[in-house]
Amino acid sequence: MKPSEKTLIVGINSVRESLLASKRHCFQLIIEQGKPSTRVQAVIKLAEEKQIPIKTLPKVEFKKKFHRHVHQGLAGYFSAIPTLELENLIETAFQISSLPTLVILDGIQDPQNLGAIIRSAEILGIQGLILPKHGTPALNETVAKCSSGAIEHLPITRVTNLIHCVVQLKEAGFWVAGVAPDGEMPCYQYQYDTPLALVIGGEEKGIRPLLTKSCDVTLSIPMEGQSQSLNAASASAVVFYENLRQKKLRKPIKELQ
Repeated sequence: MKPSEKTLIVGINSVRESLLASKRHCFQLIIEQGKPSTRVQAVIKLAEEKQIPIKTLPKVEFKKKFHRHVHQGLAGYFSAIPTLELENLIETAFQISSLPTLVILDGIQDPQNLGAIIRSAEILGIQGLILPKHGTPALNETVAKCSSGAIEHLPITRVTNLIHCVVQLKEAGFWVAGVAPDGEMPCYQYQYDTPLALVIGGEEKGIRPLLTKSCDVTLSIPMEGQSQSLNAASASAVVFYENLRQKKLRKPIKELQ
């Protein structure tokens, strides 16, 4: 998507975070006619402070226009989310943390899953996301909505070749760990004490074999129960949390205050 093209963002959290982050231009805010809630009023005030054009539509017209979306009476048209080059993502990650963790997604095709992974990654201390240019959903309104605005804060890059990407990450000092049902080590036994890239595969095929061979280690999530499976978003959140938990345990108490 070209930077000049407009992306629809709907919902209070998604629109508010887009405005707060100021990573992309807002062309127009659209409000459903009627008495707005306190949360919507706060977003309107923020848009007014940024001198963003605001349009009010009658309820019938608004619902007709945005009936496919959980809009909460609020929508906006923004420029596309900006992405970084891989080199810039690596540099940014090290600026944020001396032991950064990046996430590589391989074969994630569901935009809702992608949005949920982005939300977990941003909340649980991941420093950046790497997506293949082909075979991954566009960073559209569904992804933004499911990320609950987290997409505005998580640095993202798109790469042509994930194998080449892994080579570049290793040259920059990263270890690469794939998350797989048959991983060689439980995720809680792994020591998250180096710069790390976590590889998450799609729900049907998992991580591609060639990419798995490029990993330094594969991690599993021990489970009980009859289904014995987690979707990619849920599995990601488990490993992201273990990564964050171990890093917080290593920090002196004064650094956590």
